This record gives sequence, structure tokens and C-alpha cells, in this order.
Amino acid sequence: MNRYDILAATFNFALANDYIAKNPCVGLKVGRNKAKRKSKKKISIPTLTELQTLADHLPAQYQLLVWLMAGCGLRIAEAMAVSLGQFDFEADVLYVDRQVTQDGANEKPRTQRQKAITKGRGRAHRIRHLKWREADEGRAVPMSAYVARKVQEHVAKFGTYRVEDGANRMAGDYLFSNVGRTNILMYSLADRLWGKARRDAGIPRKVKPHWLRHFFASAALSKGVPVNEVAEWLGHRDPKITLQTYAHIMPDAPSRLQAVMDSVFSCEVELDLPLGFDAFVEAA
Repeated sequence: MNRYDILAATFNFALANDYIAKNPCVGLKVGRNKAKRKSKKKISIPTLTELQTLADHLPAQYQLLVWLMAGCGLRIAEAMAVSLGQFDFEADVLYVDRQVTQDGANEKPRTQRQKAITKGRGRAHRIRHLKWREADEGRAVPMSAYVARKVQEHVAKFGTYRVEDGANRMAGDYLFSNVGRTNILMYSLADRLWGKARRDAGIPRKVKPHWLRHFFASAALSKGVPVNEVAEWLGHRDPKITLQTYAHIMPDAPSRLQAVMDSVFSCEVELDLPLGFDAFVEAA
């Protein structure tokens, strides 16, 4: 359904700007159950050994990417864009509010070759605010002491790469840059480094960066962290997405509930609940 909504919104924009005469999505019925069945896919989760092995085989200045994705649930685009100002080491929180994308505006091409490369394409890398979020909207992810220590070690050893506000850029002291420290970390380099690390490590499975995000969610949910909190830290607008994706990770949820209720009714634990409270809900 998310893809359909985006497509419909695109056609609405085109219609409003007189690019098309009619929105083909008007009156079209899309079954939610059918859409969900089509969108099902296999979720792969790396082992802790695979994570450590991958980190060990990445160049030292990029090893932190592994722990930001596996330890804080970041997407690769978000991890590439992490800046020092996003960390609160006193509260042990990482505030995620930006990412690297390939939809920036290109400079005006000066040569025929540049024109051929950029024609009709938005190839420029940029650091931008999170897609589909308001300018002041981000998410605060709790940071373990292990990850915090890795971040501090990284900064002490490699420093940061300063970026000023400008075309396709958001100001900040970024943790990652290209090898020569002359530009931001781009997808082509990150992809090349990741593939080489996996091959050098001799890992038979084709572990992808997004698997590390699955590791974060699965580890948290399997140990009883509430699904609504994990959804917020992943950046899922609806906890149902998180639940549908990772339900198989929580097979002992019914037994945990039964144990809790048994301990309550047998007075093994003492409940200290309010007699009532105000609930804040969004209006329909």
C-alpha cells in the first residue's frame, strides 16, 4: 500500500501541474491483503560472528559503520551521514535526522561528456534530512555503552570531516568521508568496501548492510523490548510494520504474558498501577 500511495500522490502532482489529463489511480481499488502478500520477502539476520568478522575486514576508519547499523538500527544511508553533533553521550542517545542520497541537483555540465552522464538524471550525492519526514522530525535511538565506546574510539583515532552548509550538503562534523578526506562518503565506495570485506572474510552468505538493521530489531524484540519502542527507533511510522516483519522473532510472547498474569494473580509481584490516566490520541 505504501507504494500505491506514493504512486497516487505522484499522479496527483502531475495532474495539478497539467502534465497529465487524468489520474489513473482514481477509482482504483487495491486490496490490502493482496498487497501484503506480494510484498512478503525473506528476512536474513547476520550472526554476531559475521558482524565482528565483517568489521575486522573493513578498513579501520569504516568499521564503525557495522556497529551503528547493528547496534542502533540505522540504514546504511543514515550511518554514512552520522555527524558528531547527533550524539548525546550523557544521555546515551543518537539522534537520527539525516541521510546520504543520490537525488541531489547536478552542477551545470560544462563538457559534452558531463552532459551525456547527467542528462535526465539526478546523480549528485547529497546529505539531506530524512526522506518522508518534516525538517524538524527525527528519532532518538538509545545507544549502548558498547556502541558509545566504539564511537568515541573512532573520533579519537580518525577525527571528523567538516562539512559546511551548501549545495547538496548539511553542515556538520561527519564521522565518515572518502578515503582522501576530500568529500563525503558515497555509495559507490561504501558498496565496494563492503563487498571486499565480505569476500576477504570468507563469509559464504552474501550479508548485506540492511541485514544489520534486521539484527538490531530481532535482538531487541527477542529479548522482550516492546515492539512499539523498537518501531520508533527503526523509524517505522506504524508499529504494525515492525510486528508483521519480525513476529517470528517473538515466539515466546504468549508464554511471557501468561507468566506475568500468573505472577500478578498469585500476588508474587506487586502492581502499582494508577486508578486512571489521560490518554493522548490523534483525532481521526
